Amino acid sequence: MSKPIAFIIGAGKNIGASTARLFQSKGYRVAQAARSLDISGSKDDDSLLLKVDLSKPETVTAAFQHIRKNWGEPSVVIYNAGAAHFTDRNHPMSVSLEDFITDMTVNTTSVYLAAKEAVSGFETLPTGTPKAFMFTGNLTNTATFPRLMTQGAGKSASAHMIESASQAYADKGFRFYYVDERTATGGAKINPPISGPGHAQFFLGLVDGSIKAPWHATFVENEGYKAFPGSRA
Repeated sequence: MSKPIAFIIGAGKNIGASTARLFQSKGYRVAQAARSLDISGSKDDDSLLLKVDLSKPETVTAAFQHIRKNWGEPSVVIYNAGAAHFTDRNHPMSVSLEDFITDMTVNTTSVYLAAKEAVSGFETLPTGTPKAFMFTGNLTNTATFPRLMTQGAGKSASAHMIESASQAYADKGFRFYYVDERTATGGAKINPPISGPGHAQFFLGLVDGSIKAPWHATFVENEGYKAFPGSRA
């Protein structure tokens, strides 16, 4: 029996690395993609490293095609990338159009394409295979941070997309989550920063069913899913 495949898009040293290690320990083959990855010697039986530039959505399609050619269809797709051009808190419309488009592309357009590719693959996988698309979000879809206007616009759009997909594909067993780590009181996780191992455990729990959460999956490290004011079911 072939191993299940997880694909981490935006694979960095914190969430991406922790998630890759945990999923591999659970028997997954893991493909990781990012702009800055060193892909020399990048393939073995259980690991695949790919280059993507998420400001160029076509590279997302190319990455999925590479995984399909080498391994097959991912049953777990995690979009862990984000972009932000900080703006003047008193003048959020000062960001250039070019920078706004770049951030929206990374935070939403490439997310859409990744979700579209994921669904295409999910359709071909056996009925009993857990299938999940997870997006690393933050508080900006429910709260306003003027300096993060471009990121908030993109995260909010992607949250809407995740909710729509969660409803539309529920009968097929395709699960979609906007994953947002919070402090114990529901604030943005800044200091200490977001937890790589915490995200990895939460992702795995959503996939294997040990954690039950709606599409707006707010969580606290070591506690699991926790709803807060503004959380959506």
